[in-house]
Amino acid sequence: MSKINYNALAVDGLKEVFLQVSESCRELNIEFIIVGAIARNIWYVHNDMKARGTKDIDFGIYVPHVDQYNKLRAALVDNYGYVISSQNAFCLMTPDEKQIDLLPFGEIENEGQVMIEGKGLTRISLDGFNEVYQFGATEVLIGEETYKSCSIPGIVILKLIAFDDRPNRRIKDVIDINSICLHYPSIETELIWNEYNDLYEQGLEHQEVGVVVLGSEMKKMIKGNKKLEERLLGIFDRAIKEDSALLSLMIDDPEQETLDMKRNLINYLKMGFIQA
Repeated sequence: MSKINYNALAVDGLKEVFLQVSESCRELNIEFIIVGAIARNIWYVHNDMKARGTKDIDFGIYVPHVDQYNKLRAALVDNYGYVISSQNAFCLMTPDEKQIDLLPFGEIENEGQVMIEGKGLTRISLDGFNEVYQFGATEVLIGEETYKSCSIPGIVILKLIAFDDRPNRRIKDVIDINSICLHYPSIETELIWNEYNDLYEQGLEHQEVGVVVLGSEMKKMIKGNKKLEERLLGIFDRAIKEDSALLSLMIDDPEQETLDMKRNLINYLKMGFIQA
């Protein structure tokens, strides 16, 4: 397990936030996992790529009931001066105005939903969190501390679902999905060659094989959850048919990229997902 410097993750003051959340969770016997843009940056930095800046620091919080979750929010407010957002009850702001999202999952969920008291957004769906926590968590050493971080296939699952839930507010998630699809084949070459070498027999190029592998790794993580499998297939199909804005939002350079190029990416992702 290689060591990552906090500063390399491109968020000022990240060390303090990580230690404060970690200490608060430890005292309450709560487990958590790093998700979102920071988990993406961990993957980039671990593979000698430059991290991309982000304003959000996201944690998946594994809790049995809402009282335990409220105790965690209270500990961060009382001990470190965090402030609960008036627009999103799952979001806290640090004293220097960093946005911290604490996303509760586990037994706290009721029919796939989590509802808490507060202002603004108080109900969310966290499909996939249990699966990526159980089957997609990796241990990372940041500074002198070891944390659980969401794997890249897990990040794509969560970002696809987040966009599907709130397509008008989750555009950055689609940008990340596009970036991951483009970089995954070159970063995960060892995995591709060691475990998926037979895919080259289908006449695919390495870049295409890499995206198929990403889809396969996503499917492995949620296999057995038929409802979630069907939901992700629905997200792929709506994108391919342009019944959602996913393809157009994936375009980073309109002069060099087309909808058909992005459709191919999603098709290869779906191919791996179906074949796994």
